[in-house]
Amino acid sequence: MPTKRQNNKVNIKDFIEPIRSDFALVESQLNTNLIDDNQFITELLALVFQSGGKRIRPVLVLHSCHASSLSNKALSQLHIILAVLTELIHSASLVHDDILDSASVRRGSQTLNKRFSDRMAVLLGDLLFAQASICLAKIQSPTIVGIYGQVLGDLCAGEILQMKQTFSTGLNWQDYIKKSISKTASLFAAGTKSAAILNNASDETVAALKNYGLHLGICFQIIDDLLDVTGDSSTLGKEPGSDLKAGIITAPALFTLEHRDKAARQLEELISTRKICEPEGLRAGLELIKNSGGIEATMDLAKQHGQIAKDNLQKLPGSIYRDCLAEFTDYLLHRVS
Repeated sequence: MPTKRQNNKVNIKDFIEPIRSDFALVESQLNTNLIDDNQFITELLALVFQSGGKRIRPVLVLHSCHASSLSNKALSQLHIILAVLTELIHSASLVHDDILDSASVRRGSQTLNKRFSDRMAVLLGDLLFAQASICLAKIQSPTIVGIYGQVLGDLCAGEILQMKQTFSTGLNWQDYIKKSISKTASLFAAGTKSAAILNNASDETVAALKNYGLHLGICFQIIDDLLDVTGDSSTLGKEPGSDLKAGIITAPALFTLEHRDKAARQLEELISTRKICEPEGLRAGLELIKNSGGIEATMDLAKQHGQIAKDNLQKLPGSIYRDCLAEFTDYLLHRVS
């Protein structure tokens, strides 16, 4: 189980240690070209998976596989494939997101669309989805195929919903949570739920791990939105306030806007007039959020979903893997402290 350091934080590597051999297999397969023997395609895939990333989703899948197992046997090849395809879908969505956002930097490195072209990046994203489809076919479970098919639909629907809502100060909490589920939590829940399904676990265990992944994913998205306001370019790998600048209304801004006070009206004007897109307007908007209690309220919301995720794990038998899943919520919350 991860041990807390003197600063009360844990590192993602601490969560990998109990599943080290499984994780090594995932890493190896992520760099495998399943499409053909084209060397350039292999090199492009290597660019994606050697450019960083914490592998949060496959780590959660692997721990969920162990936590829901009725035996102490080693994980099967199907469990490894499940973790691989989950990361492939996540990586593909990031490549396409960078194109939609015209992003030039991710994780401190040049994006693929910037390094090559939008056309090349689109094809590479499609290639990653194709690799995921091959992995999904190998699992041979109609139920899991349906789960991940829904995830792909959710990812697209989430992006469409976000585009429709840009620069709209009329966004409500229901829409925000729905978008957070579509863009992030849906994939988290698919991985943790499918892990239990592969183990032929009880309906109660399957539901518990699905709800764990769902609320952990919502917590993850809320923290990501908070970091966009409180973080800096060195930790984010991009400029802070990029969501607000693009007219994307997230939890910190929503909490400020719902006060309906002077600060709320000022922020609403900055957004509706597009002044938020300018450096001076963006700085003013970020200060309004920070001074209105939006940061603290957002953190409380993240903690609420983190606790719901933890509570669902109590339905699983005790194990080091269940403990790791529970402590992962603390890891997410400590990203901003």
